[in-house]
Amino acid sequence: MALTPLDIQEKEFGTGLFGYKKAEVDEFLEDVAETLKECQRENNTLRDQVVKLEKELERLRQEEKNIKEALLKAQELAESIKRQAEAEAKEFLLQAREEADKLIKEAKDKRDQILFEIETLKSEREKIFLELRTFLQTWQEYLEKALKK
Repeated sequence: MALTPLDIQEKEFGTGLFGYKKAEVDEFLEDVAETLKECQRENNTLRDQVVKLEKELERLRQEEKNIKEALLKAQELAESIKRQAEAEAKEFLLQAREEADKLIKEAKDKRDQILFEIETLKSEREKIFLELRTFLQTWQEYLEKALKK
């Protein structure tokens, strides 16, 4: 049975042969009722605080859950960005190597072409020198014949 302050205040005691002093009993009951009222007010206040704290705890738990989910998504995004950056870097390096190989091949081809042209020019020079020498010898012989006559 739940006891209320009103129950205490309205409680009537029977009296016996040497009964209690009514004024003292009434005063005591008044004090008990007042203490019970204060306990009930404090209990109600504490219940309200518990409800508020439970709501706050639930809100914080939900916030923690949201933060964990956001952190997980951020980690997944970071991993995705990292993988994408690595793939792009590999692709960039591959393209750079291909371009470098192409430039090296072009430079070697150009060098080979220049060396070929140099050899061709040397050969042409030798041919011209030979023709010039032959021409000069022919003229020398012609001049020698012309002077002997």
